[in-house]
Amino acid sequence: MNQVRLGVIGLGFMGSRWTRALAEHPAARVTVVSDLREDLGRDLAARHGAVFIADPLEAAAHADLDGVAVCTPEHLHVDPAMAAIKSGKPVMVEKPLAHTTEAAESIREQALSEGVPVLAGHILRFEPRYYAVKRAIEAGDVGAVQAVRSERIGLVSDQQVLGGRTSIALYYGVHEFDLCRWYAGEVKSIWAARSSGVLESHGYSVEDLYSVGLAFESGAHGTSMVGWSLPTATPGYGMAGFTVIGEHGVLRVSQGEVGLTKVGKGGMLDEDVYYSPEIDGRLFGAIGIEADHFVRVVRGEAEPRCTAADGAAAVRIALAMERAAITGEVSRP
Repeated sequence: MNQVRLGVIGLGFMGSRWTRALAEHPAARVTVVSDLREDLGRDLAARHGAVFIADPLEAAAHADLDGVAVCTPEHLHVDPAMAAIKSGKPVMVEKPLAHTTEAAESIREQALSEGVPVLAGHILRFEPRYYAVKRAIEAGDVGAVQAVRSERIGLVSDQQVLGGRTSIALYYGVHEFDLCRWYAGEVKSIWAARSSGVLESHGYSVEDLYSVGLAFESGAHGTSMVGWSLPTATPGYGMAGFTVIGEHGVLRVSQGEVGLTKVGKGGMLDEDVYYSPEIDGRLFGAIGIEADHFVRVVRGEAEPRCTAADGAAAVRIALAMERAAITGEVSRP
């Protein structure tokens, strides 16, 4: 099997996992890595037998690459994604596709113009439980979707990693609204309210929580609650799940219920058993499935499950949520 040569731009929390997942894939080889932190970049390059290139644009357009994964911080997605697209390379861009609607649309339009496939890295589309919901809807198991309900509420301690650098809309909102579109179709209108103060008391100038109402072109409707203000001691990575109510059935993912209990001297211990679990020294779970899908996209064997248009739509809806909460008026994405 001929291996595709891949580059990873941005080697933080998700970038390091993408690097490992792609390096462990039998049909792929990570040949270029890039990060502004030279020590981290050179360490990962040595670990995977790759070349370190400090300049992300140079790395993204490198002639010896067949595909590129862009895992930089949200506001730094556009330039490396554009560099890769313009050089004709299939691209995976971690969610959100970009930090503004205009920037997300620019990636979508450039990909369309160049005829280059772009995978928007919405990992929940590759998590087996959420994918099972989609299959059930497509199979007609619950009839036409009448309503959806979701929640994704993280912890105050999320900011120990994020440091207030991004917003609820771009960090959690895009996840939920991508699933909403995937299950119920295009969003017609959105209204929202929000609260703040908890994170501010910890020194972070970000909002705490949004409550959202949604109306869909199909006639379906729904609600969502997104935020990150739960106490640090909250078990199960916070509160997250998704409900789909159909004409004659219901589908529910309870994400926080991992089915594994670990208690140590200090109390409950969390373990990732769905997204990037390690088994026999390799990463599996949703990140492994998503990495395999991207390799197939690069090899021309699959179309992106979540396209640049999908990624741009998620950004557009998430930012419409912010706008609705600020103005107190119904917003149209």
